[in-house]
Amino acid sequence: MSKLFHVALLAGSSMLGISSLTLCQEQRNKAPQMKRELPTRSMNLEALRRTEYDILIIGGGAVGAGCALDSATRGLKTALVEADDFGSGTSSKSSKLLHGGLRDLDQAISKLDLAAFRRVRTSLEERSNIANMAPHLNQPVPIMLPVHHWWQLPSYWAKLHIYHLMAPGTTRGFQYISTPEALDIFPMLPRDIYGAFVFYEGQHDDARLCLAVILTASRYGADVCNHMKVTELLRNKHEQIVGAKATDQLTGKTYKIRAKVVINATGPMSDSICRLEDVNAVPHCSPTWASHIVLPPFYCPEEVGLFDPCTRSGSAIYFLPWLGHTLMGTSDELRESSAGPQPTEMPTEMEVQYLLDGIKNYINPNFDVRRCDVLAVWGGYKPLPTETDELKDSLLKNHLITLGKGKMLSIVGGTWSSFRIIAEEAIDEAIRTGRLHPLRLNSITASSCKLDGADGWTPNMFIRLVQDFGLERDVAKHLTDTYGSNACKVAVCAHPSGSWPITGKRLHSEFPYIEAEVRQGIKDYACTLVDMVARRLRVAFLNVHVAEEILPKVADVMAHELQWSKKRRAQEIEEGKLFLSTQMGQSPANASSDHVNIPIKMSVEQVQKYAAHFKSLDTEDTGFVSINKCCAAMKTFGVKEVPVDLMHNVLRDIDCHSQGKVNLYEFLLLMSAVVHGDTAYLRYAKLRLDQKLSAINNRKRQVISVERSGGGL
Repeated sequence: MSKLFHVALLAGSSMLGISSLTLCQEQRNKAPQMKRELPTRSMNLEALRRTEYDILIIGGGAVGAGCALDSATRGLKTALVEADDFGSGTSSKSSKLLHGGLRDLDQAISKLDLAAFRRVRTSLEERSNIANMAPHLNQPVPIMLPVHHWWQLPSYWAKLHIYHLMAPGTTRGFQYISTPEALDIFPMLPRDIYGAFVFYEGQHDDARLCLAVILTASRYGADVCNHMKVTELLRNKHEQIVGAKATDQLTGKTYKIRAKVVINATGPMSDSICRLEDVNAVPHCSPTWASHIVLPPFYCPEEVGLFDPCTRSGSAIYFLPWLGHTLMGTSDELRESSAGPQPTEMPTEMEVQYLLDGIKNYINPNFDVRRCDVLAVWGGYKPLPTETDELKDSLLKNHLITLGKGKMLSIVGGTWSSFRIIAEEAIDEAIRTGRLHPLRLNSITASSCKLDGADGWTPNMFIRLVQDFGLERDVAKHLTDTYGSNACKVAVCAHPSGSWPITGKRLHSEFPYIEAEVRQGIKDYACTLVDMVARRLRVAFLNVHVAEEILPKVADVMAHELQWSKKRRAQEIEEGKLFLSTQMGQSPANASSDHVNIPIKMSVEQVQKYAAHFKSLDTEDTGFVSINKCCAAMKTFGVKEVPVDLMHNVLRDIDCHSQGKVNLYEFLLLMSAVVHGDTAYLRYAKLRLDQKLSAINNRKRQVISVERSGGGL
């Protein structure tokens, strides 16, 4: 009897053990829930001071944010620090596309490259995964592919057909449209095309997506902090990296952050962090510079983009509708500097003109492409990995994960289409390197993770905002497309107006941004005026002049919420203007410096007369007057009629650099040209640009291979 009882006890214990093990495994693989409200920045700073983390991530761009989310959702103690603002580098200066790798497919077919086929398949799957994570921030955009030669028809059809077959089942197909249909959609195209194909890619707001990943990671338990610059790496007695020393750029305070594993996800700046680990570290990053410009909406239909892979220069150029404007890119080139890539670099005038000249290569010659149409300019470094034997065997050749001498993991490369899977791979490697014990063994970001604002969002949610809060339709649509289900929280913060619209005071009449978004942006870790106008509100990327106009309004709201002094407010406005002028294409100083040796064909008395009139026109004492005021001035001086072609040339040259306004010297040049009836001394602008363009054409451009650049448009 006792033996029977003993056997039963053993059997019961075994079953209990198996049940416990099964329960433990289920618990470890269970999808977590968002456990807390968003902490403040000061709360995160305090946590950084007292917590020892499993993983510390340096860099708050796409890949760094993805690592923080993947780590936090596995139950690991996670910290992330960013030297500037989240997504302030390359991650907010992308093409705004979640591409599937169409150029990769071209290489796969032409070279029968199986690895390229796998990359395309992976990119298409990741595009679908990211769209499921944040449906409010991603939408399909139709892109027209013009056919310039009849023999391109079967080639394009075959490639797009394979592209569609490799995509997940929910992806929209492609279609061929005739020449009249193509010209009806895109009137600027040349008349001699052989129709066009229309296919679909994913489009997103990169800075907002990066922020959504950061906020979601924070809600899952990660401690994240922007404007925290790593100045030193901490080591144990075995010279292994066990944390970092970081300085708060806002207060100057230094924090020691300890972690079992440190991940370097600083993109193009990764080599500089590697040198903190090992001064003799071999560079792994070969960054290339990519420039983009924003044009008025008439350059591109509201709902359809255009991709031209056959420009005369050999590079691809595209137009994309983005937030009511036209985004055009891109010019890729290697920039060599002994100091390495700098986060404050900006596109040169040569690169802008290179892009504008690219437009002229294939659009209707009757369409005039002007420099003054450029509303904003930006550029960023693509952190392409240096080609190595290890890279050739990688599934995704555009990224590399290395383990340094001090056991620090460094990630080089990646695109928005691949950031999630790269982050998953990096966290897997971190768990192995640090022998960590996550609550969940596998990543859930592809299967069951919704980003901040995605849960409960529907495409028609904006209608409720109009009905419940009395917002204007375009404002309500903007709020739901930007904040998702959190749009109601923003609307609640909007002050009543006492008229229609009932709530939602606009920051500018031509844009749907409202003051309540500034207050929400502060909750979302915006610390400076530049953080707000560039990445919480995207106005700096859409129209640099409008961004300058709203700086005082935005500064007033931030000063009230953050208790800024008058001195701090003024300093923020000056830094905002500096950012717009040096990094977003607003550089009137360049124009004035170019005029030094240009003669003015007027007497001293005439110069004094027109200078005095310029001062009277400049009522706000900005040093500039608009082109419209210049035209009005000519009527004041008795210039009743100016030849159309002469006026066209004058205005085009005058506005070449200043984009819609002229300074005193340019005003005098304009008056000189009109008074004497010629533009001989104004044509310097065209000559200078021709010289710059010639320099670009003569300079050997290194073409970046498709598999390393990401394989997209």
